[in-house]
Amino acid sequence: MGICWTIQRTKLGWGTVVVAGLAGAFLAGRMSGSGSSLSAPVATSAAIGKIDASATAVGENFSLATGLVSDEAEGVFVLDHASGLLQCSVLYPRAGQFGATFQCNVKESLGGAGKNAKYLMVTGTAQFPGGSNRPSANCVVYVLDQSTGAYVCYGIPFTKALVNQAAPQVGVMLPLAVGKAGQGVDRDAVR
Repeated sequence: MGICWTIQRTKLGWGTVVVAGLAGAFLAGRMSGSGSSLSAPVATSAAIGKIDASATAVGENFSLATGLVSDEAEGVFVLDHASGLLQCSVLYPRAGQFGATFQCNVKESLGGAGKNAKYLMVTGTAQFPGGSNRPSANCVVYVLDQSTGAYVCYGIPFTKALVNQAAPQVGVMLPLAVGKAGQGVDRDAVR
């Protein structure tokens, strides 16, 4: 039932450091039970530039994560633990609304976990080569079944050019790779 937030530092430098510092100070105040709030001035997005941040939250029934799907669009990933439905909704910044939706059922890739399955979910970055039949989003999402240790990596078949046109996209997330935690590596087989 814990929540984990991650802010990644990028090539943007001081703007990201300021936001990370403010977020850290806020969380430290909240966790200490002091109830104090920040009194430091908050910089506007124009002052600090573009921020590349990702976040993950895990609850009893749902997991939530964000990830940068393209240079201009961010996706929010929602995983329903009971049904196994994983959905990615991509925000089109110029339109100010969700313009793309991709989904899949993680139970199909993870061996059909039970009704009370508990998952962990995080996003990562990936650069797939152009012309590939692989997903074209800059983001992948990883899902782990806590009861079995099985995990899967999904790619998003996102078309970046459709964002500028505000054209809707609907598709299925693609399982790229699967694995299982706790399995030893056979070094002889790797050679």
